[in-house]
Amino acid sequence: MEAKNNGIEAYSTPTEDMVVVISAVACGAREKVGGRLLFERALIECKRIGLKKIFVVETGDQAGSSILEESDLPTSHQIIRFRGNIARDVYRAGVVKDKFILIDGSYLIDPRLLKFLISSQPPCYFPGQLSGEVALGYFTKMELETWATHCPEAVLASSVELALSDIDKYNPEIRGEQEPYLVKVSSKRDAARATWTLITRNQKKVMDLPSMYIDPPFENTLTFALCYTPVTPNQVTIFNLIIAFIVGCLFWTGHFVAGAFLTYAAEILDGVDGKLARAKIIFSKLGEYECYVDFLYEHWWYIAITVGLRHQGYGSAVWWAWGILAVSDIWDNILYTMSEHWYGKSLDLLTPFDSAFRKIAGRRNIYALIFLIGFLLGYPFATFWVAAVWGLITASIHTYRFARYRMLNPVTVT
Repeated sequence: MEAKNNGIEAYSTPTEDMVVVISAVACGAREKVGGRLLFERALIECKRIGLKKIFVVETGDQAGSSILEESDLPTSHQIIRFRGNIARDVYRAGVVKDKFILIDGSYLIDPRLLKFLISSQPPCYFPGQLSGEVALGYFTKMELETWATHCPEAVLASSVELALSDIDKYNPEIRGEQEPYLVKVSSKRDAARATWTLITRNQKKVMDLPSMYIDPPFENTLTFALCYTPVTPNQVTIFNLIIAFIVGCLFWTGHFVAGAFLTYAAEILDGVDGKLARAKIIFSKLGEYECYVDFLYEHWWYIAITVGLRHQGYGSAVWWAWGILAVSDIWDNILYTMSEHWYGKSLDLLTPFDSAFRKIAGRRNIYALIFLIGFLLGYPFATFWVAAVWGLITASIHTYRFARYRMLNPVTVT
């Protein structure tokens, strides 16, 4: 079964000869969830964890060619035509030599369930919505033969029934606990609900206060709408960079209130591109380097505010505020990088205190909130200094916490 390390599950790696059979027979398998056909999602998730021998069972009136052309299946037997009994059709196709994964393509399946399943011993399965229905199963050729020649009940009676409660709630992708999901889709309304489930269940858990309480309703609604358009996460990222540049121009010219309001548009879009990428399962190099791009435009804002304040007659102390804020933020990023390198996790995840402090720590969203309040009140110079001082306090606390954690948890740096 699965092993756990520091709260993160360590799953087994699938073997080269492990076969996956995805049923695209039910109508729900052809509904779009998160901008992709539901059975297509299952196929892509299988490929992402290293499963290569994938076969799709579909009826004669389902073309299915688009998704199969996009996949890199190492076999010419990509499609198994459905003739009324999935097990018998798969058995006759002769594609299963030993063990195989069976996926009902009409279910939105949490990827953690698939990883958990291949770390288990067959025969086992996650039951579907209906009695005797298998949403996700792991069987051997012997069970397949029994199913094909007798009935599914004969196989399920001797198989281990798994439950969602068997899955560790901690999800490293969202840096926190999240209930696993398994959602049946039979109609467009079900597909819309499944898309919403997909978006809301991918909300990161370790965040600052604005990201927790202000941003999600706007992010989720916009992400949901974009799932049904050709818009890609990269396009959202590029549009966000344009907004961020405009924010800097507004600050540079002394339009502090307008710039502060527009920072929230950039903040929302910054959350949307990540959620849209996870919903559409579209990942790119630009997404991998987005944190560095964010770092650059954030510092463009700080420089622009400094220049804007100087244009309004504030003295050289403005440059001191910029220097403190810039150095504090750079040092903070260095600490985060060292934490990831030495401990394999974010500085915010070292202890419960660090996770709690993350809610108010000096970062872009917190600074944006400080700017909005202070600029609206008409105190731009004092507001910039408040942000700078809070950045220094944040960096100091993180330095102490990181040094203390390293002292208690020494590592050998190679």
